[in-house]
Amino acid sequence: MAKTVPASAQLSLFDTTALCSPFALFGGGSGGLLPALDGDDDEDDAAEAPIAPAIPRVVARDFRLAGDRDLAAGWKARAAGNLAAIRLMQRIEAETRPATAKEQAVLARFTGYGASDLANALFRRPGEAWREGWAEQGDGLEQAVSAAELASLARCTQYAHFTPEYVVRAVWAGLTRLGFRRGAVLEPGCGTGLFLALRPEGMTDCSTVTGVEMDPVTARIAALLYPKAWIRQEDFTRARIPETFDLALGNLWIGME
Repeated sequence: MAKTVPASAQLSLFDTTALCSPFALFGGGSGGLLPALDGDDDEDDAAEAPIAPAIPRVVARDFRLAGDRDLAAGWKARAAGNLAAIRLMQRIEAETRPATAKEQAVLARFTGYGASDLANALFRRPGEAWREGWAEQGDGLEQAVSAAELASLARCTQYAHFTPEYVVRAVWAGLTRLGFRRGAVLEPGCGTGLFLALRPEGMTDCSTVTGVEMDPVTARIAALLYPKAWIRQEDFTRARIPETFDLALGNLWIGME
């Protein structure tokens, strides 16, 4: 005959809080049902290491230009802005993360080297000395990029003339009046993507964007400015582009060589 267990010896699931925590079965001053384990006391809980605060994660967002880029007035200052953007781009890539909004504002000040004051001062022939006052910027650029990247930047000076903001805004205003609201957008020869930065409100989230840029340095900066776009680093004259875009716009210098 089976031996019954007295009710006083049974563990009630209703009139005890012992099962609220697995540790409540043990003693230690908490009203547990079983003897306390050696060293199991409240002091252990107090000695636990504090939890480090979480590091904020950077969310990838496309750059939008509300006003202007606050470009420097002098050419040496403009060259310094270009170099700062290149170095920042390299640091962000090394950290394998998106650019913050403040960093994108710095990257957007990259204007290339198409202006004759920059092209003639920053790209020297082998053995040639720097122009007076340009050694700091020239040495900085040569040290910041590879030989292949430097050659590409020099080659692109013949057409690296980024479209002014007021012209870009006028183009978008005209397209809006013509009825364009959304769709697949292509910008060939996109540079740093000013046409993408100045898209009208409401068009950003309902359009897909592809930008094509031949210069590697400029294309990498554009990719950090517009992580949601597809930035293709290649020569547009040789690129295989699908015929499914709803809109192609930009300021492409094809045939100007």
